[in-house]
Amino acid sequence: MLQSNRLTIYAVGKIKKFWIRDGINQYKKRMPELTINELKTFNLNNIRSNNNIIICLSEEGKQFNSVELCSLFLNFKNKKIGFLIGDTDGISSDIKEKSDLILSLSPLTFPHELARLFLIEQIYRAISISNNSPYHRS
Repeated sequence: MLQSNRLTIYAVGKIKKFWIRDGINQYKKRMPELTINELKTFNLNNIRSNNNIIICLSEEGKQFNSVELCSLFLNFKNKKIGFLIGDTDGISSDIKEKSDLILSLSPLTFPHELARLFLIEQIYRAISISNNSPYHRS
């Protein structure tokens, strides 16, 4: 079973749009153990020391459907997973090279604030799938 206390989101910048922040807060109420760190820059050494798996979000990454994403998370067993979301400039290539996986949420390009909301929704969906919750209807 997937648990949100193993997952941390590291995002550069703060959410400025209130409606995106409201959406994120709705999912945070459902997953209070999920940690979201808003940073000025990534310090991969600090992030790596707290997490076993590092996943960068980028449009050129690998795409999964929701069930496949849940399976991927479950395959990491009890390891902690850190998700990196860049700002408008994305994530530098040197950080991507040091990550364990580059994940694309879609072939479309989204603003980084929306990407954060989409990732949180997919995390919630993956948890729901692992718990056989009716939230995900396939």
